[in-house]
Amino acid sequence: MPTHQKNVAAIVLFALGCMDLFRGLAHTFMIHWANDTFAHLDLSINGNDQLMLLGAFGISNWLTGMLFILIAIKARALAGATLAIILIAYAIGWLGMQYAGVSPESDFYGRFIMMGYFVVCFTGIVWQHVANRQANT
Repeated sequence: MPTHQKNVAAIVLFALGCMDLFRGLAHTFMIHWANDTFAHLDLSINGNDQLMLLGAFGISNWLTGMLFILIAIKARALAGATLAIILIAYAIGWLGMQYAGVSPESDFYGRFIMMGYFVVCFTGIVWQHVANRQANT
């Protein structure tokens, strides 16, 4: 099997890591731009608290971005499992928010970016699975 087929999940994870670094940048250093462009939070009520939470999310984006890139480069064998863990973690978080009765009141256009993020994760898992099956035939 060609090297790129063996590393599909790692390549996808590396790309998601880069995306998370951008998300970290947007949620921290470019926080006002991110709100004005994507979230559209009403900052007239507890605005600094809302921005603090957006920034805290950005910190986790920096962390996941760096970890995803590290795994993609140094632990490629874990890349497929990491893609699955991403989907599982977000599903658990979504279920928790549903349980708590939390739903967005703002436009939150970032959700469309996240839908694409999930599609990329799922596609990477499937693509790697297909490549592995083809290698075994």
